[in-house]
Amino acid sequence: MRIACCIAAALATGASGAIVDTIDVGEGVFTSNVQIDFSNGNGYLFNIRWTQQPTTGWDLLLAIDAAEESFTLDSWSSEWGEFVVGLGYGGDWDWGDGADWPAPNWWHYWVQESAGDSWSEAAFGSTDRAAQHGSWDGWVFGSDAAPQAAPAPATLALLGLAALRRRRR
Repeated sequence: MRIACCIAAALATGASGAIVDTIDVGEGVFTSNVQIDFSNGNGYLFNIRWTQQPTTGWDLLLAIDAAEESFTLDSWSSEWGEFVVGLGYGGDWDWGDGADWPAPNWWHYWVQESAGDSWSEAAFGSTDRAAQHGSWDGWVFGSDAAPQAAPAPATLALLGLAALRRRRR
């Protein structure tokens, strides 16, 4: 019980939400990450393994959609690529096309080349994004804020070890 509490506290990334789950998808020699933050504050981190290059941000979403039964992807196609209007996972779902402007009711697309870099809002669509080994794509609904901080796996392991040590005393 104590371990779960420590891990839950580590996953909390502020008052606005938490990374609820980390999901591994696919097989291959390369890994990219896709983080999806819903308007209710719940975030999900997908670690996607892939082999085919070039791979785009759109391909990463398609890989999640193909592998995860409880994932939903809704998009519109245009001459500029795919426009993501709806994403869902488990019981979380957000849909918007920007029609309620100035309310930011659409999916904001963010990128970072590696975990140590800062998030930057993409000036291009996911179909034009060349995913690299170690790259991160972030999708945030209804907010101009960057994706919430995802804890590093090593942080979670250290917290788990600390909790076990306390338990033994």
